[in-house]
Amino acid sequence: MTSNEFPKLRNGLEALPIEHSGKRMILLRDRIGYSTDHLVFSPLVVPVLAAMDGGKSLRDLQAEFTRQTGQLLYLDQLEDMVRILDDYHFLDNAKFRSMAADKVASFLDSPVRKPFHAGRSYPAAPDELRAELGSFFDPERGGPGLPDTSRAQNRKVLGLVAPHIDLSSGGACFAHAYRAAAESKLPRTWIVLGTGHDLVENCFAMTAKDFETPLGTVRCDTEICEELARSAGRDLFASEYNHRTEHTIEFQAVFLAFMQPGARIVPILCSFGTEEWNECGDFVDSIALKLREFVLDEDRSVGILASIDLAHVGPRYGDALRPDPAAIHSNMEQDASLLNMLKRCGAKDFINRINSDGNSRKICGVAPLYTLVKALEGKAVGTTLSHSYATVDEENSFVTFASMAFHEG
Repeated sequence: MTSNEFPKLRNGLEALPIEHSGKRMILLRDRIGYSTDHLVFSPLVVPVLAAMDGGKSLRDLQAEFTRQTGQLLYLDQLEDMVRILDDYHFLDNAKFRSMAADKVASFLDSPVRKPFHAGRSYPAAPDELRAELGSFFDPERGGPGLPDTSRAQNRKVLGLVAPHIDLSSGGACFAHAYRAAAESKLPRTWIVLGTGHDLVENCFAMTAKDFETPLGTVRCDTEICEELARSAGRDLFASEYNHRTEHTIEFQAVFLAFMQPGARIVPILCSFGTEEWNECGDFVDSIALKLREFVLDEDRSVGILASIDLAHVGPRYGDALRPDPAAIHSNMEQDASLLNMLKRCGAKDFINRINSDGNSRKICGVAPLYTLVKALEGKAVGTTLSHSYATVDEENSFVTFASMAFHEG
């Protein structure tokens, strides 16, 4: 136990309120995916977990617990808790770093990004997956109907917005995006801007790996990856490991394998918030303008696909109050205002609106959306295809999401 006398929780963990055996509990899990296990704790120990910063001893943590709860936490109980956290690789120590280094090396050495969420978020069996994806186009399930590829083939689609919420919740919204793309002149390569849900160095994390799906492998456009990496001025591969478990590009790869076999992708996770904007805004714009060059290059056939969700509201996302129908309606209206800015590729108006209240509605697609519309500014006009929401727990926490298409304009 001496090595964990000053325990420190590592980066990449998230705590979620749940109901377990009829009691309110806290689920602690690894968002990055070094560990696939999770732990369930009483809410009473949250102050102890929050205080595990590497600078407090076990005795200090006992005192913190008593100060915040007025109750006693025995040393042997605390030692057991720390031991379990260590066993699950939830502590920032030599044991975790050795395990993490092995996993990172294994991922980086592979030329293919394996499907992490197959069999979890969508069927792993190809026939079952095709049937499920096809069902999302059914108008009776809110879908747009199957694409009529004889329509509007001369309209070149430059950009697409699709959700990344679980397919069971947002499948119809995905289908609206991919039908609009199929009824347009399609690019051969999609620069897929995924939402990075964990910290990303240099705002963007690129990988040059092919994405394997149950429906076939979606190849990477390595030529564009290499050119973008050379011109960026910062290391776009510094956070490449984040791609291993991130679902936001994987879900789009699955739909592309289904709807546009043969398409290539440039997979990029995007992550920057209101606090970073003043420092990273110029760099983000430089990347967006480079993407613009690819899209406008007549010798290439390139589009940009942003994988996003919108507002995250309710106790699951840290809000004190349980949302009611009025809260959902209000957030949908606020979304509509943002979507109107995005339609006209008003990048500055969009980011200023987000930053004005510190992104209080926790829109997790800010970085991909801003990058897309900045790249297409003055060259495309957007259309909102679908806008919906899904409740995600018994506390009425909800997520809003949308799909859009951007054509030459």
